[in-house]
Amino acid sequence: MRKATIKQRSREITNDLLPKLKNRPIQEITRLELTTVLKGVEARAPEVARNLRGYIFGIFEHAIDCGLIDQNPTPPLRVMRRRRQQHYAALPDHRIGEFLRALEANTALTELTRIAMLLLLLTACRKAEVIEARWTEFDLIRAQWAIPADRMKGGAPHWVPLSRQAMDLLKRLREISEPNRVHLFPNRRDPQRPMANRSLNAVFERLGFAKQGTPHGMRAMFSTYFHSISENPDVIELCLAHAPKDPIRAAYNRHRYQSERRAMLQHWADYLDCCRQRTPASGPEPHFPKSDIPFLGTAFAINAAAPAEAAA
Repeated sequence: MRKATIKQRSREITNDLLPKLKNRPIQEITRLELTTVLKGVEARAPEVARNLRGYIFGIFEHAIDCGLIDQNPTPPLRVMRRRRQQHYAALPDHRIGEFLRALEANTALTELTRIAMLLLLLTACRKAEVIEARWTEFDLIRAQWAIPADRMKGGAPHWVPLSRQAMDLLKRLREISEPNRVHLFPNRRDPQRPMANRSLNAVFERLGFAKQGTPHGMRAMFSTYFHSISENPDVIELCLAHAPKDPIRAAYNRHRYQSERRAMLQHWADYLDCCRQRTPASGPEPHFPKSDIPFLGTAFAINAAAPAEAAA
């Protein structure tokens, strides 16, 4: 489990459960009492209330396993309000170039922040995976990034092939970073910690794109683009570090598609360059079929000469 997840759970339990249930014999806590606690939190923070219900269930299941109680008094999910699923805002195709040009032109942004945003785009990784990245995770000779399991949402290590554009950014970042720095993007107030969690969200606000996009929405943009040109869904999902939806198929298909993933991320980087270079007078953003950007053929030729990839 990621440290940030542990910290969040501890904070939610400390703030909303312990004040009401601390020092109570576990055998005396009733379902009605737990429902009252959860409904009180739900009125203020529905998602926190849902999280707490999950923690409570796990705690009482553990108590049953230890022989302390016989039944789990956790309220059923139906007592909670129905969740309204909200997807992260993702920039539409016709605004990608505009966003990239604004990012490049804004002089109020630090170079560190600009590189972080571009690396987020180029790698299709989650925000936390980028802003908490450490130099020890990168192999700049083989152009690859190995994110350890304890930093991944799914709890499995993730291999990221680095495009030429991503490598250029990392080389520039090395030039402007202090020697022996642990994090690629250190916190401004405490360099031993990573960049603040909201730093990249603030970029969207500062550039005037707060309602059009989010850092996480960039991953949806990546997925939408490659599905629109009929790329292999398995390769797309592996680039996004998503667990296979079909566990039976996943059990039989163990191919990691490393060459295809490298080619896909290079295609994506070239596509973003083309979007950035086009001005509004050029018409809508380009939407390339494979034949318009050197893609699989070129990438496979590069990979044939490159060192062997690390395990994904």
